[in-house]
Amino acid sequence: MTINEIIAPIAVTTQEIVAPVTLDALQVSAPVYIGQRGVDGAPGVAGGVVVQCTAGEALGGHRAVVLNAAAAAVYASNTVPEHLHKVLGLTTGAVILGAEATVQTGGEMTEPTWAWTLDAPIFLGENGLLTQTEPTTGFSLVVAFPVTATKIFIKLREPLALT
Repeated sequence: MTINEIIAPIAVTTQEIVAPVTLDALQVSAPVYIGQRGVDGAPGVAGGVVVQCTAGEALGGHRAVVLNAAAAAVYASNTVPEHLHKVLGLTTGAVILGAEATVQTGGEMTEPTWAWTLDAPIFLGENGLLTQTEPTTGFSLVVAFPVTATKIFIKLREPLALT
């Protein structure tokens, strides 16, 4: 491979950097040109991880979901035994049936209408709803912890089947 073959595909700008290039056993210094910066992508979720999936039903925002047999997101419920180890995370916004849903699996999430009590964990309730009342039937799953009254930190814990 020649120096020209290495440099030719690189976009040329006015900024020049001299960098060592190794060709087999021969090391030479040659100018390397840095191209224009590309367009920034969409901002990610602050400190969280998100996944995209198809909505298996119309979904509201900030509700817990599982993936059904067709790998589509549907509401999770602590009263459905099949959901025990399948809760994926919380929707970041509302979507219609068949649309792409964004599900946050960890990290901070803010919703201005929330009013969480800071000293209590947040559990999965029925139909994807979040609650600070610990369930007494079905299974108990802590999905998040309040950071402020309107901000939570999503951290799914190990579920506990209740008798």
